[in-house]
Amino acid sequence: MAHLDIQQLTKRYGSFVALDKIDLAIQEGEFVVLLGPSGCGKTTLLRAVAGLELQDSGQVFHAGRDISKLSPARRDYGIVFQSYALFPNLTVGDNVAYGLNSKKGDRKVACQGVNHRVAEMLDLVGLPGTESKFPAQLSGGQQQRIALARALATSPDLLLLDEPLSALDAIERVRLRSEIRSLQTRLGVTTIMVTHDQEEALAMADRIVVMKSGKIQQIGKPQDVYRSPENDFVADFIGRGNLIEACPVGAQHVRAGDLTLRCGVDIDQTRNQRFYVRPEDICLHNILDDCENSFNAQVLKYEFLGPYSLVTLDAKFGQSRPLVAQFSSNYLQGRPIQAGSILRVGIPAEHLHPMPMAA
Repeated sequence: MAHLDIQQLTKRYGSFVALDKIDLAIQEGEFVVLLGPSGCGKTTLLRAVAGLELQDSGQVFHAGRDISKLSPARRDYGIVFQSYALFPNLTVGDNVAYGLNSKKGDRKVACQGVNHRVAEMLDLVGLPGTESKFPAQLSGGQQQRIALARALATSPDLLLLDEPLSALDAIERVRLRSEIRSLQTRLGVTTIMVTHDQEEALAMADRIVVMKSGKIQQIGKPQDVYRSPENDFVADFIGRGNLIEACPVGAQHVRAGDLTLRCGVDIDQTRNQRFYVRPEDICLHNILDDCENSFNAQVLKYEFLGPYSLVTLDAKFGQSRPLVAQFSSNYLQGRPIQAGSILRVGIPAEHLHPMPMAA
Protein backbone atom coordinates (compact mmCIF):
# COMPACT_ATOMS: atom_id res chain seq x y z
CA MET A 1 0.00 0.00 0.00
CA ALA A 2 1.24 3.47 -0.87
CA HIS A 3 2.13 5.77 2.03
CA LEU A 4 0.21 8.62 0.36
CA ASP A 5 -2.51 7.61 -2.09
CA ILE A 6 -4.32 10.29 -4.11
CA GLN A 7 -7.34 9.00 -6.00
CA GLN A 8 -9.35 10.83 -8.69
CA LEU A 9 -8.70 14.22 -7.07
CA THR A 10 -10.61 17.03 -8.81
CA LYS A 11 -10.68 20.74 -8.02
CA ARG A 12 -12.54 23.48 -9.91
CA TYR A 13 -12.65 27.23 -9.56
CA GLY A 14 -15.87 28.10 -11.36
CA SER A 15 -15.47 26.78 -14.91
CA PHE A 16 -11.70 26.43 -14.55
CA VAL A 17 -10.49 22.89 -13.80
CA ALA A 18 -7.36 23.15 -11.65
CA LEU A 19 -7.07 19.39 -10.99
CA ASP A 20 -8.64 16.84 -13.30
CA LYS A 21 -9.03 13.38 -11.71
CA ILE A 22 -5.48 13.13 -10.38
CA ASP A 23 -4.22 9.67 -9.39
CA LEU A 24 -0.86 9.50 -7.62
CA ALA A 25 0.70 6.96 -5.25
CA ILE A 26 3.77 7.92 -3.19
CA GLN A 27 5.83 5.44 -1.19
CA GLU A 28 7.18 5.99 2.31
CA GLY A 29 10.47 7.90 2.34
CA GLU A 30 10.14 8.93 -1.31
CA PHE A 31 11.05 12.40 -2.59
CA VAL A 32 8.51 13.31 -5.29
CA VAL A 33 8.66 16.55 -7.27
CA LEU A 34 5.58 18.08 -8.91
CA LEU A 35 6.90 19.85 -11.99
CA GLY A 36 5.14 22.03 -14.53
CA PRO A 37 4.54 25.58 -15.77
CA SER A 38 2.59 28.22 -13.85
CA GLY A 39 -1.10 27.36 -13.66
CA CYS A 40 -0.65 23.62 -14.25
CA GLY A 41 -2.18 22.65 -10.88
CA LYS A 42 0.92 21.53 -8.98
CA THR A 43 0.51 23.97 -6.06
CA THR A 44 -3.23 23.27 -5.90
CA LEU A 45 -2.43 19.57 -5.58
CA LEU A 46 0.06 20.23 -2.78
CA ARG A 47 -2.45 22.42 -0.94
CA ALA A 48 -5.16 19.78 -1.35
CA VAL A 49 -2.86 17.22 0.30
CA ALA A 50 -2.26 19.72 3.12
CA GLY A 51 -5.98 20.44 3.52
CA LEU A 52 -5.49 24.10 2.62
CA GLU A 53 -7.71 23.55 -0.43
CA LEU A 54 -10.78 21.32 -0.31
CA GLN A 55 -11.18 19.15 -3.39
CA ASP A 56 -14.54 18.92 -5.18
CA SER A 57 -14.22 15.15 -5.50
CA GLY A 58 -11.68 12.39 -4.96
CA GLN A 59 -9.87 11.10 -1.90
CA VAL A 60 -6.50 11.38 -0.17
CA PHE A 61 -5.22 8.52 1.99
CA HIS A 62 -2.20 9.01 4.26
CA ALA A 63 -0.74 5.91 5.93
CA GLY A 64 -4.00 4.09 5.23
CA ARG A 65 -6.16 6.83 6.79
CA ASP A 66 -8.67 8.82 4.75
CA ILE A 67 -7.69 12.46 5.34
CA SER A 68 -9.76 13.89 2.47
CA LYS A 69 -12.00 15.99 4.69
CA LEU A 70 -9.76 16.54 7.70
CA SER A 71 -8.70 20.05 8.68
CA PRO A 72 -5.02 20.97 8.16
CA ALA A 73 -4.44 20.76 11.93
CA ARG A 74 -5.43 17.09 11.92
CA ARG A 75 -3.07 16.09 9.10
CA ASP A 76 0.44 14.98 9.96
CA TYR A 77 2.60 17.24 7.77
CA GLY A 78 5.11 20.07 7.86
CA ILE A 79 5.10 22.69 5.12
CA VAL A 80 7.67 25.16 3.80
CA PHE A 81 6.40 28.02 1.65
CA GLN A 82 8.13 29.97 -1.11
CA SER A 83 7.90 33.14 0.99
CA TYR A 84 9.32 31.40 4.12
CA ALA A 85 6.29 32.69 6.14
CA LEU A 86 8.42 33.38 9.21
CA PHE A 87 7.03 35.65 11.92
CA PRO A 88 9.18 38.82 11.74
CA ASN A 89 8.42 39.81 15.34
CA LEU A 90 9.55 36.45 16.75
CA THR A 91 13.12 35.28 17.23
CA VAL A 92 14.50 32.36 15.28
CA GLY A 93 14.05 30.16 18.34
CA ASP A 94 10.43 31.18 18.77
CA ASN A 95 9.74 30.64 15.08
CA VAL A 96 11.09 27.11 15.21
CA ALA A 97 9.22 26.40 18.47
CA TYR A 98 5.92 27.70 17.12
CA GLY A 99 4.66 24.31 15.92
CA LEU A 100 5.69 22.63 19.16
CA ASN A 101 2.83 24.32 21.01
CA SER A 102 0.32 21.87 19.56
CA LYS A 103 -0.71 18.84 21.60
CA LYS A 104 1.03 16.57 19.14
CA GLY A 105 4.19 18.60 19.46
CA ASP A 106 4.01 18.66 23.26
CA ARG A 107 3.88 14.87 23.39
CA LYS A 108 6.90 14.48 21.12
CA VAL A 109 9.15 16.94 22.94
CA ALA A 110 7.91 16.59 26.53
CA CYS A 111 10.86 14.47 27.58
CA GLN A 112 13.51 16.78 26.21
CA GLY A 113 12.03 20.24 26.37
CA VAL A 114 11.21 22.76 23.71
CA ASN A 115 14.52 24.58 23.95
CA HIS A 116 16.47 21.38 23.43
CA ARG A 117 14.31 20.51 20.41
CA VAL A 118 14.84 23.97 18.91
CA ALA A 119 18.60 23.70 19.36
CA GLU A 120 18.52 20.23 17.82
CA MET A 121 16.63 21.44 14.74
CA LEU A 122 18.87 24.48 14.23
CA ASP A 123 21.90 22.21 14.39
CA LEU A 124 20.21 19.91 11.88
CA VAL A 125 19.85 22.72 9.31
CA GLY A 126 23.33 24.09 9.95
CA LEU A 127 22.42 27.21 11.95
CA PRO A 128 23.33 26.44 15.57
CA GLY A 129 23.35 29.34 18.02
CA THR A 130 20.97 31.59 16.07
CA GLU A 131 18.03 31.24 18.51
CA SER A 132 18.08 34.90 19.61
CA LYS A 133 18.32 36.44 16.14
CA PHE A 134 15.36 37.80 14.20
CA PRO A 135 14.50 36.76 10.60
CA ALA A 136 15.51 40.18 9.25
CA GLN A 137 19.05 39.57 10.46
CA LEU A 138 19.40 36.47 8.27
CA SER A 139 20.02 35.97 4.57
CA GLY A 140 17.35 34.46 2.31
CA GLY A 141 19.01 31.07 2.40
CA GLN A 142 19.26 31.15 6.19
CA GLN A 143 15.59 32.13 6.50
CA GLN A 144 14.63 29.19 4.31
CA ARG A 145 16.64 26.89 6.58
CA ILE A 146 14.72 28.26 9.58
CA ALA A 147 11.43 27.60 7.77
CA LEU A 148 12.60 24.05 7.12
CA ALA A 149 13.61 23.59 10.78
CA ARG A 150 10.17 24.79 11.89
CA ALA A 151 8.46 22.38 9.49
CA LEU A 152 10.50 19.44 10.80
CA ALA A 153 10.35 20.33 14.50
CA THR A 154 7.19 18.29 15.17
CA SER A 155 8.63 15.25 13.34
CA PRO A 156 5.91 15.23 10.66
CA ASP A 157 5.24 12.10 8.67
CA LEU A 158 4.95 14.14 5.46
CA LEU A 159 7.00 17.16 4.34
CA LEU A 160 5.49 19.55 1.78
CA LEU A 161 7.72 22.07 -0.01
CA ASP A 162 6.06 24.78 -2.10
CA GLU A 163 8.77 26.17 -4.43
CA PRO A 164 11.11 26.59 -1.45
CA LEU A 165 14.11 27.78 -3.47
CA SER A 166 12.60 30.11 -6.06
CA ALA A 167 13.25 33.30 -4.07
CA LEU A 168 16.99 32.60 -3.75
CA ASP A 169 19.85 33.56 -6.05
CA ALA A 170 21.22 30.92 -8.40
CA ILE A 171 24.30 29.94 -6.34
CA GLU A 172 22.39 29.71 -3.05
CA ARG A 173 19.62 27.74 -4.78
CA VAL A 174 22.04 25.07 -5.99
CA ARG A 175 23.71 24.80 -2.59
CA LEU A 176 20.47 24.61 -0.61
CA ARG A 177 18.82 22.06 -2.90
CA SER A 178 21.69 19.70 -2.21
CA GLU A 179 21.37 20.26 1.53
CA ILE A 180 17.60 19.70 1.51
CA ARG A 181 17.96 16.46 -0.44
CA SER A 182 20.71 15.23 1.87
CA LEU A 183 18.63 16.11 4.94
CA GLN A 184 15.53 14.37 3.54
CA THR A 185 17.53 11.24 2.78
CA ARG A 186 19.00 11.21 6.29
CA LEU A 187 15.61 11.66 8.00
CA GLY A 188 13.70 9.40 5.61
CA VAL A 189 10.67 11.71 5.65
CA THR A 190 8.24 11.33 2.74
CA THR A 191 8.46 14.58 0.77
CA ILE A 192 6.50 16.32 -1.98
CA MET A 193 8.04 19.41 -3.55
CA VAL A 194 6.53 21.81 -6.08
CA THR A 195 8.78 23.53 -8.61
CA HIS A 196 8.80 24.88 -12.15
CA ASP A 197 12.60 24.52 -12.36
CA GLN A 198 13.50 21.47 -14.48
CA GLU A 199 17.10 21.27 -13.28
CA GLU A 200 15.96 21.40 -9.67
CA ALA A 201 13.52 18.55 -10.27
CA LEU A 202 16.10 16.40 -12.04
CA ALA A 203 18.68 16.96 -9.29
CA MET A 204 16.44 16.31 -6.27
CA ALA A 205 13.65 13.86 -7.11
CA ASP A 206 13.29 10.13 -6.72
CA ARG A 207 10.36 10.53 -9.12
CA ILE A 208 9.07 13.47 -11.13
CA VAL A 209 5.39 14.14 -11.78
CA VAL A 210 5.06 16.37 -14.85
CA MET A 211 1.80 18.31 -14.95
CA LYS A 212 -0.04 20.42 -17.50
CA SER A 213 -3.52 21.97 -17.36
CA GLY A 214 -4.52 20.09 -14.24
CA LYS A 215 -3.50 16.68 -15.57
CA ILE A 216 -0.49 14.42 -15.05
CA GLN A 217 1.50 14.04 -18.27
CA GLN A 218 4.16 11.60 -17.06
CA ILE A 219 5.47 10.04 -13.85
CA GLY A 220 8.93 8.54 -13.68
CA LYS A 221 12.48 8.63 -12.45
CA PRO A 222 14.41 11.73 -13.56
CA GLN A 223 16.48 9.75 -16.08
CA ASP A 224 13.38 8.15 -17.60
CA VAL A 225 11.43 11.40 -17.89
CA TYR A 226 14.43 13.11 -19.48
CA ARG A 227 15.45 10.29 -21.82
CA SER A 228 12.03 8.82 -22.66
CA PRO A 229 9.41 11.58 -22.70
CA GLU A 230 5.93 10.24 -23.32
CA ASN A 231 4.64 13.22 -25.28
CA ASP A 232 5.71 16.48 -26.92
CA PHE A 233 4.94 18.61 -23.86
CA VAL A 234 7.20 16.58 -21.57
CA ALA A 235 9.96 16.50 -24.20
CA ASP A 236 9.91 20.27 -24.64
CA PHE A 237 9.45 21.13 -20.96
CA ILE A 238 12.25 18.93 -19.59
CA GLY A 239 15.41 20.48 -21.00
CA ARG A 240 16.26 21.40 -24.58
CA GLY A 241 15.75 19.09 -27.50
CA ASN A 242 15.28 18.61 -31.23
CA LEU A 243 12.15 17.10 -32.72
CA ILE A 244 13.04 15.28 -35.95
CA GLU A 245 10.31 14.02 -38.27
CA ALA A 246 11.14 11.40 -40.89
CA CYS A 247 9.55 8.73 -43.10
CA PRO A 248 10.53 5.05 -42.84
CA VAL A 249 12.62 3.47 -45.60
CA GLY A 250 13.42 0.18 -43.85
CA ALA A 251 13.16 -1.73 -40.59
CA GLN A 252 15.71 0.58 -38.92
CA HIS A 253 16.12 3.42 -41.42
CA VAL A 254 14.29 6.69 -42.01
CA ARG A 255 14.54 9.51 -44.50
CA ALA A 256 14.71 13.16 -43.42
CA GLY A 257 15.01 15.45 -46.43
CA ASP A 258 17.98 14.17 -48.43
CA LEU A 259 19.46 12.34 -45.45
CA THR A 260 19.03 8.68 -44.52
CA LEU A 261 19.46 7.88 -40.82
CA ARG A 262 19.68 4.55 -39.02
CA CYS A 263 17.67 4.14 -35.81
CA GLY A 264 18.71 2.22 -32.74
CA VAL A 265 15.58 0.03 -32.77
CA ASP A 266 13.13 -1.44 -35.27
CA ILE A 267 10.42 1.04 -36.26
CA ASP A 268 6.83 0.89 -37.44
CA GLN A 269 7.11 1.20 -41.22
CA THR A 270 3.42 1.99 -41.73
CA ARG A 271 3.67 5.60 -40.51
CA ASN A 272 6.04 8.54 -40.37
CA GLN A 273 8.29 8.65 -37.32
CA ARG A 274 9.16 11.35 -34.79
CA PHE A 275 12.37 11.40 -32.77
CA TYR A 276 13.48 13.61 -29.90
CA VAL A 277 17.24 14.17 -29.78
CA ARG A 278 18.91 15.98 -26.89
CA PRO A 279 21.53 18.62 -27.86
CA GLU A 280 24.27 16.83 -25.93
CA ASP A 281 23.67 13.65 -27.97
CA ILE A 282 24.79 15.30 -31.20
CA CYS A 283 28.43 14.53 -32.06
CA LEU A 284 30.97 16.84 -33.68
CA HIS A 285 33.20 15.18 -36.31
CA ASN A 286 36.11 16.26 -38.46
CA ILE A 287 34.84 17.83 -41.67
CA LEU A 288 36.05 14.91 -43.83
CA ASP A 289 34.64 12.15 -41.60
CA ASP A 290 31.97 9.97 -43.18
CA CYS A 291 30.57 8.32 -40.07
CA GLU A 292 27.14 6.73 -39.92
CA ASN A 293 24.33 9.29 -39.52
CA SER A 294 26.74 12.20 -40.09
CA PHE A 295 26.09 15.25 -42.26
CA ASN A 296 27.19 18.82 -42.89
CA ALA A 297 25.39 21.72 -41.19
CA GLN A 298 25.84 25.48 -41.25
CA VAL A 299 26.21 27.40 -38.00
CA LEU A 300 23.41 29.92 -37.48
CA LYS A 301 24.30 30.95 -33.93
CA TYR A 302 27.01 30.18 -31.38
CA GLU A 303 26.44 30.73 -27.62
CA PHE A 304 29.24 30.31 -25.07
CA LEU A 305 27.68 29.33 -21.70
CA GLY A 306 30.76 28.57 -19.62
CA PRO A 307 31.22 24.80 -19.28
CA TYR A 308 29.43 24.16 -22.55
CA SER A 309 28.39 25.94 -25.73
CA LEU A 310 25.14 25.82 -27.67
CA VAL A 311 25.37 25.80 -31.47
CA THR A 312 22.27 26.38 -33.59
CA LEU A 313 22.61 24.62 -36.96
CA ASP A 314 20.89 24.63 -40.33
CA ALA A 315 21.07 20.92 -41.13
CA LYS A 316 19.03 21.21 -44.36
CA PHE A 317 17.26 17.90 -43.90
CA GLY A 318 13.69 19.03 -44.13
CA GLN A 319 12.97 20.09 -40.55
CA SER A 320 10.89 23.13 -39.62
CA ARG A 321 13.24 24.15 -36.80
CA PRO A 322 17.04 24.47 -36.69
CA LEU A 323 19.06 21.78 -34.97
CA VAL A 324 20.53 22.74 -31.57
CA ALA A 325 23.72 20.97 -30.46
CA GLN A 326 25.59 21.18 -27.16
CA PHE A 327 29.36 20.74 -27.02
CA SER A 328 31.78 20.83 -24.11
CA SER A 329 33.69 24.12 -24.09
CA ASN A 330 36.92 22.20 -23.37
CA TYR A 331 36.29 20.02 -26.42
CA LEU A 332 35.90 23.12 -28.57
CA GLN A 333 39.25 24.58 -27.48
CA GLY A 334 41.18 25.45 -30.64
CA ARG A 335 38.14 24.90 -32.87
CA PRO A 336 36.78 28.37 -33.60
CA ILE A 337 33.08 28.34 -34.43
CA GLN A 338 31.13 31.30 -35.72
CA ALA A 339 27.98 32.02 -37.70
CA GLY A 340 28.39 30.78 -41.26
CA SER A 341 30.87 28.00 -40.42
CA ILE A 342 30.25 24.52 -41.82
CA LEU A 343 30.45 21.67 -39.31
CA ARG A 344 30.30 17.93 -39.71
CA VAL A 345 27.92 16.59 -37.08
CA GLY A 346 26.20 13.29 -36.43
CA ILE A 347 23.33 11.72 -34.53
CA PRO A 348 24.27 8.28 -33.14
CA ALA A 349 21.71 5.60 -33.97
CA GLU A 350 21.20 4.77 -30.29
CA HIS A 351 19.78 8.26 -29.73
CA LEU A 352 17.13 7.89 -32.43
CA HIS A 353 14.26 6.27 -30.54
CA PRO A 354 10.72 6.83 -31.86
CA MET A 355 8.38 9.01 -29.83
CA PRO A 356 4.67 8.26 -29.39
CA MET A 357 2.33 9.81 -31.94
CA ALA A 358 1.43 13.43 -31.23
CA ALA A 359 -1.76 13.75 -29.19
